[in-house]
Amino acid sequence: MADGPRRDAGLLKAAFAFIAAVFFVIVLRELRAIFIPFCFALFLYFLLNGVVHRLLGWRVPKPLVLAGVLAAIFVCLYLSGLLLFTGTASFIHQFPAYSERVTQLLKSTLANLKLPLIDVKHYIAGIDWDNIFNPAQITALVSGTMGNFTSFIGNLLLVLLLLMFMLGEKVPMVTRIARTLSPHRAEELLDMVTTIEARIQHYLFIKTLMSAATAALAALILIVGRVDFLIFSALLVFLLNYIPTFGSLLSTLFPALITFLKYGFSPRFILVSVALMAMQFAMGNVLEPQVMGKSMNLSPIIILLSLIFWGWLWGVVGMFLAVPITAAIQIVFASVPSLKPVAAAMCGE
Repeated sequence: MADGPRRDAGLLKAAFAFIAAVFFVIVLRELRAIFIPFCFALFLYFLLNGVVHRLLGWRVPKPLVLAGVLAAIFVCLYLSGLLLFTGTASFIHQFPAYSERVTQLLKSTLANLKLPLIDVKHYIAGIDWDNIFNPAQITALVSGTMGNFTSFIGNLLLVLLLLMFMLGEKVPMVTRIARTLSPHRAEELLDMVTTIEARIQHYLFIKTLMSAATAALAALILIVGRVDFLIFSALLVFLLNYIPTFGSLLSTLFPALITFLKYGFSPRFILVSVALMAMQFAMGNVLEPQVMGKSMNLSPIIILLSLIFWGWLWGVVGMFLAVPITAAIQIVFASVPSLKPVAAAMCGE
């Protein structure tokens, strides 16, 4: 007799949980201008909190520590953004020369096909290649994709402001919350936050080292291949390497495309493309898993689904944040008894 009401109560809880999850996703999507800088600041906090505490332990004044850390973060992110936007502007400026090369290559390729259908030949002859590869359209597309540098600086300052308040707190928020809980619950909360911090620190540190090494090797390949936009291509490799699976593939497309536009389908293009792909495969599938170990402990399918979900929710920025956010969610689920099966399903082993 009691099974019916208990089952109904379970279904009601599941329905409320689903509605709450949908509402939460809508809030995250609509207020992404707030949540994205907050998430960046939070992960920087996890990454730098240990460094700040170590410096404070060496009797370095806290204002000096905060000023130094924030200045270092600002310089690194500002220079990265500046190089990225400058490289984009340079590509836009030089695109007309590349568009002429693309037109010549396509016309030559289509002419060599020797299609037997007369109608197809007339159609190909009537294509307005100059309009298809209109530099103005490409400029608008790239500029719209990259956004505005002023907006980037504004978001960067917002991230640093949030980070300053997080690092400058006399008593961390988690500690204040733990004081209101029972000793057992407080210990669980602090252990959970410590685990999240340790995993994100390890992931970001190793990922940054591996991305820098991958970018350096890519730059060496491009130097040997005499490919244009060397610094811009290396920076793209470094940044896109933070996106699992898709990032390593996307990072090779731009330098390979530039090589093709400059040298055509030549042995140089083949060697540069093969070298870039082999390097990315070796770094991403052989070396990085050994160095990274099982720190994130996420299933590959969960990583793929998280990339799709956070990419849909927050665009490219969401793909950068997908793995750390998903790892933090898995740790939180593991600490809730009713959600432990979900956390187990998210694990990589």
